[in-house]
Amino acid sequence: MSSLPPSGKPLAADDYAARHDAALDFETVCLAARQQYNLAQVQALQPATVLEVGCGPELLALRAFGEPNRLTRWVAVEPAARWAEAARSAAAAEPRLAVVHDYVEHAADALAALWPAGPAAELVIVSGVIHETAEPEALLRAALRWLKPGGHLLVSVPNALSFHRLLAVQMGLIDAPEALSERNRLLGQPRVYRPEDLRGLVAPLGLVEVALDGYLFKPFTHAQMALLLPSLGERGVQGLIELGQRFPMQAAEIALLARRPA
Repeated sequence: MSSLPPSGKPLAADDYAARHDAALDFETVCLAARQQYNLAQVQALQPATVLEVGCGPELLALRAFGEPNRLTRWVAVEPAARWAEAARSAAAAEPRLAVVHDYVEHAADALAALWPAGPAAELVIVSGVIHETAEPEALLRAALRWLKPGGHLLVSVPNALSFHRLLAVQMGLIDAPEALSERNRLLGQPRVYRPEDLRGLVAPLGLVEVALDGYLFKPFTHAQMALLLPSLGERGVQGLIELGQRFPMQAAEIALLARRPA
């Protein structure tokens, strides 16, 4: 999560985590939608080994371990101390979970100690991360170093063509869908990806695209959606998540699943 704010100075992982947790509001729904989608992919792919880059504040691994599957090892690489410490606390009671407190670009030695025989991950998850880094290709290449032949990469980002951004353009509030929002600037996120941008980033990495999906329909900004949460309720939130799956190109977040040839 090596991030650059608009000033061009790196935003440290711990600073990012503090700002993120202090401004959750509708982000709790985004986290839930992301987890729901990622868990469905884990269950569909049935990997035995997973490398997750940036586990964040909600541990997908614990939810995955609670489902019937083939999981034997889940390695989470997390640079933010508060999130890494929480993950390590969980790992104390779950031997299948290992946590590396570092950026994945700097974690080669720690990962080699866990996987001394070389690439061992059948699934690499980079969810809600690459839009926070100034060097997304370097991050992905560092993570893919540990992906086995025949394994899958799952990478997700906020969508520049989300309905709420298209509406803002139509209203004259922003010049282009990929324009940085106030929240992007607060969290030091230098870029918002269109679907073709995400495809263009992954295509040169030697992987074959399997699917491009979307989840969570978000008609308004985070702050505006937060005001609607009490009236939406759980049923309304789930409806928004599923509507985003029906209209993936206008969903709040997009996810690309790609496979490394065997």
